[in-house]
Amino acid sequence: MKNMSLIKKGVFSLLLASPAAMYAGVSDGKMPYGTVPEGAIPFVLDSHVYIQAVIADSVPVSLIYDTGADRLYLDKDYMDLSSFGKLPLKKGRAKMGGAGNNGVQTIPIIIDTVSVKMGNVLHNEDITPIINLREILGRHTDGMIGNNAVFDKPLIVNYTDSYLLQTDSLTGEMLTGYTRLPAQFNDNRIDIEMELRIDSVQTVSGNFRLDLGCGSTVILTNETLKKLDLTGKSTADRYYSNMGVGGDGTDVTFRAQSFKFLDELENVVVSASYNTEGSLSTRPHVGIIGNEILRHYDLIIDAPGEAVYARRNSDNSTGYQHSSKVQMGYLDRTDICDGWIVSSIYDNGIAQKAGFEIDDVILAINGRPVKEITWQEQIEGLGLEGETTYTVLKKDGTTVTYILDIRDEII
Repeated sequence: MKNMSLIKKGVFSLLLASPAAMYAGVSDGKMPYGTVPEGAIPFVLDSHVYIQAVIADSVPVSLIYDTGADRLYLDKDYMDLSSFGKLPLKKGRAKMGGAGNNGVQTIPIIIDTVSVKMGNVLHNEDITPIINLREILGRHTDGMIGNNAVFDKPLIVNYTDSYLLQTDSLTGEMLTGYTRLPAQFNDNRIDIEMELRIDSVQTVSGNFRLDLGCGSTVILTNETLKKLDLTGKSTADRYYSNMGVGGDGTDVTFRAQSFKFLDELENVVVSASYNTEGSLSTRPHVGIIGNEILRHYDLIIDAPGEAVYARRNSDNSTGYQHSSKVQMGYLDRTDICDGWIVSSIYDNGIAQKAGFEIDDVILAINGRPVKEITWQEQIEGLGLEGETTYTVLKKDGTTVTYILDIRDEII
């Protein structure tokens, strides 16, 4: 669970309407009311950037903004459960790749025009893929919006006050305190020349993809991993049941000496992909930069001018220095069941040794049903330490109890 700058209850007046009513439980912990400019798009940072939008003129949705994406995508379960999914929409099928090992897959697409309204941005999408987003991100994700909706003008990404804002032009005053980064725009994706120091001997330099759709720190491609020597380092292998359209995947987690964005962040927990297919296999960029790094900076993405600007903000969180204590990953899927589904497992971690398996459903923690745990509590972290009891529904229908002694990080 990640810490964040939380938004004020009244900011999202539309959020009381289903299916995005989960926002109503997110209250203000940091941002003073009134700091979001008129026409801006407020967001909740829960590893990913969650924004409230309206599609088809009247249907509220919870979308993540992803600079690694190119259009509107909607989740398969959202389509099955929502009123929007019951509309007589014209559909087809298309081939699409993802981050996992299964390569290109054939998926359903909407080929009707779908309008998207968020803040002062009105966008019409002609082709909308339907993919398994909630299987990767959990119940709070109805869909995903990419760069073609917002890259026609400069875009302010303000992590300090939790909003996105398009602006018609950039002035010298607006750029005060910002530094222009060595960025390249390729097919509406952003690559920035950066340096990751693995240790005193090894350095990874080159283009890293700016990826607001990544909730992690730095993820290196498989091609980059092959060039590294991790002998003697503390490492942990992790298996994911679903990494997107491309299916499952595996990576290795380890600590790097530092990552230099504007300033140098030290003792950074990074991961590198074992995947031989998909977007984390072989790419021109050496890896991607996610929100656990980016949240420490405010950004201006000037796609028309092909420039990216950044300034350090006051976020002093150290999440980038921490690895998992429960040594597994899980998703809130109380939209379709009574619990949280285990979606990733660390090899030889405490969860695996206790008996946890992929697709187990966590029903309760220390006797408290997880369906009673709010999104805000999940964001802030449950503070689990020591002997922690999990009530778990197995795939064969049996219910078991596992006890984890939560003390040490996986690396």
